[in-house]
Parts: sequence; C-alpha cells; structure tokens
Amino acid sequence: MKRQQRIEALSFELNIEGKPLEVTAKPYMAANQQPRFRVSYNGSPVHIFGYNEDLKKVIVMDSASADIHPKIENAIGQALTHKLAA
Repeated sequence: MKRQQRIEALSFELNIEGKPLEVTAKPYMAANQQPRFRVSYNGSPVHIFGYNEDLKKVIVMDSASADIHPKIENAIGQALTHKLAA
C-alpha cells in the first residue's frame, strides 16, 4: 500500500466587513483525485471545500453549507483558489 505524503495545514487570516477570520484549511486528495480542504474558521466545525469545475472556483461542498454566510464562503473560496493556483 502506497503511503500518502503528509501535507501541512494552511493557516491564514481574512477580514470580512472589518471582522478578523482565522482560517485553518487541511488539504487532502478526494477519491476522485480532486483536491479538497477540511476548513474551520474561528473555531467553527469543519466544512469541506473543493474546486467546482462548472463555477471555476472553490466552494463549500458539505451538507452544512447553509450554515456558512455567503461572504465567508466566498472569501475562503477565493483564498483557497489562489493557493491551488500557486
């Protein structure tokens, strides 16, 4: 069995309407070989983000996505899209 390479968690800060948002994103490869991220912000529960081919951006993909404010989802998605492109 092939051992997977351990990828470091990404930590960054965003500012949404004047409020700081501490984000931790742990990258992993989904079964379909698409990059995904386990994301939490300001101590929130973990949400799964991944790249959506149709929208051409990173979006929240889990069933609890309605719990995330759209501005927060967009800001985290943009930051992760930039990190994928780097």
